[in-house]
Amino acid sequence: MKFFVVVSLFCLLFLSCKDQSSENEDALSVEAKYVLPYPVGREYRCSLGFNNPYSHNGSFRYAVDFAMPIGTIITAARSGRVVYILETYSDNDQNGGHENVVIIMHEDSTYARYVHLTTNGVLVTGGQTVMPGDTIGLSGNSGSSGAPHLHFDVTNANTGRSDQTIPFDFKNTIPHPIGLKVGVTYKAFP
Repeated sequence: MKFFVVVSLFCLLFLSCKDQSSENEDALSVEAKYVLPYPVGREYRCSLGFNNPYSHNGSFRYAVDFAMPIGTIITAARSGRVVYILETYSDNDQNGGHENVVIIMHEDSTYARYVHLTTNGVLVTGGQTVMPGDTIGLSGNSGSSGAPHLHFDVTNANTGRSDQTIPFDFKNTIPHPIGLKVGVTYKAFP
């Protein structure tokens, strides 16, 4: 019985390392086109990163969460045009699909999603053009969320909540050759 347990644990460890290395390869092959989605000089902890089994898996595999208090200023991570906003759901709602969000389309037809904003926390309008660092909203805790934070991801489509996310990287922070690390605080540099 002990042998079976040891072999099972080894297999799980091997598979998780294998999955993490493929994740690292994805992160390494991405050009850093984005800046952290909060003002220069501010710093926040990465609470969930790529390929986390709790919520960043499947279509949400390439997403990053930043722990931050409700009402924290959120900024555009890349230039683009605001194509979708929703800000009517309450903080602490806890219902999946009830996330307040801003979606911005970039010149290469990718979309950045800023999710879990606070009620009436969207500070841009549909069709508005934004530049990196422009204020777009206020963080919150709307929808399926265990604590106040900003969920940020990038997709190639804008058809719905479960669009497949794609790898991305931030260029204005400390070096992170294999993606942001959970538990590490990242300061936004100019």
